[in-house]
Amino acid sequence: MKYNYKPSLGELRSSLKQRLREYLLENTLHGVPYFVDPTRPKSERLIWFLLTIASIVATAVTIAIIWDKFQTEPTITGLAIMTEHINIEFPQIFLCFDWTQLNHTKLNENEMYMHEQLYNWTWGKNMDLQMFKTGYENKRNFRSTFKTMIPDCNDLIINCSYKGIDKPCNKLFTKVLASVGACCKSNAMEPFGIKDTAWNLEFGTISSYFPWRLYITHNVDSGPGPGERPVVKAYFPVDIEFIVDMTYTTSDIRYLTLRQRKCYYKQEGVSLSNCETRYLIDKLLSDCNCLPWFLSFTKKTECPLSKYSCLNESNIDMNDCNCWLHCDHISYSVKGVVKSSNNVNRIILKNWPTAIYKREMRFGYLDLLVSFGGIASLFLGYSLLTSVELAYYFGLRSYCGAVIQSSRQRHNIITVHVVEKISSKTGINQKYYQYTD
Repeated sequence: MKYNYKPSLGELRSSLKQRLREYLLENTLHGVPYFVDPTRPKSERLIWFLLTIASIVATAVTIAIIWDKFQTEPTITGLAIMTEHINIEFPQIFLCFDWTQLNHTKLNENEMYMHEQLYNWTWGKNMDLQMFKTGYENKRNFRSTFKTMIPDCNDLIINCSYKGIDKPCNKLFTKVLASVGACCKSNAMEPFGIKDTAWNLEFGTISSYFPWRLYITHNVDSGPGPGERPVVKAYFPVDIEFIVDMTYTTSDIRYLTLRQRKCYYKQEGVSLSNCETRYLIDKLLSDCNCLPWFLSFTKKTECPLSKYSCLNESNIDMNDCNCWLHCDHISYSVKGVVKSSNNVNRIILKNWPTAIYKREMRFGYLDLLVSFGGIASLFLGYSLLTSVELAYYFGLRSYCGAVIQSSRQRHNIITVHVVEKISSKTGINQKYYQYTD
């Protein structure tokens, strides 16, 4: 017989229905062959049907719980006690000054009060424009004015040393205009090693520049955030002790989504502080079309005095910024601030960390596959061969059945039923067996 290997859609549909009946009766899933078997009592079939449905529901619920856990808590943080090999980055230091410590020589006497109010402006503080002369409402470009007023760091920071070695102060500090005012910022320094003789930065300050405010940030940050509180406001030389908490992640976490790992790799995004500042800038530009002087980097975006009321009214929720820490990050915590005994400011690493945090995969893709397979096998008897069986019945077997049926119809081949001869005395009904070539 010559077979027709291109059956019609109707023949494929008919074969598929036949294979469905066969599969339900012959598959290896728990309970299914029992409730589809027409020879069993209806009550028994109903019980098996309910048990099968309960197993399917239990499987779906358990898999959903495992999937949610994989999406929300796929990592675990533990401790690694081997810390001798690590290097610790010294934090970025901002030594910032009040209005009275700035250089006012380039300001007119009638502009002094206006600039002072603006320099000390923070969110929630209203600008009283009536106190200023008429015509100043639209004045801007305050940022460039404040830049000229920053004192030279060499004039106020003296006798610098790092890790017990004397250093030129102009190599360690640079004057900047940050979100918290005019500051001297520490430059990038060589990280600490466990074998270093000292873990500190020492510097003196000219007494006329007290009080000053000190901020500690990460080296990747552009500076303290707007309105951030200082670590200390010093009226005399101080010793500041800090500790570090370091966190690193294993390489397998890279394959998780951002929502799962909840952190950025350095090449994927900016630091948490810089990300929050960007969000703040975008929100203020959207609401007021301009920025306060400490966030504006061009004259076009800086707000005039009349716009500061709009900045106060802008509703900003930093929880909406969608910012994350870096996956490998370090945090600094100040543990003590005391008056210095030798008239020199010292910023000291209190002790070498005895352990660092390690984030690793608790629940990976292979674990997810094993969990899904184990749950499906426990409740339904499902396995990898069940998937092969499913593909066989509804793929190859359905197609071959359609080919055979189409060929039979083309050659007028009929099905022959063989009747088993049974003695009439037994009173048993005759059985028919379908014959297929």
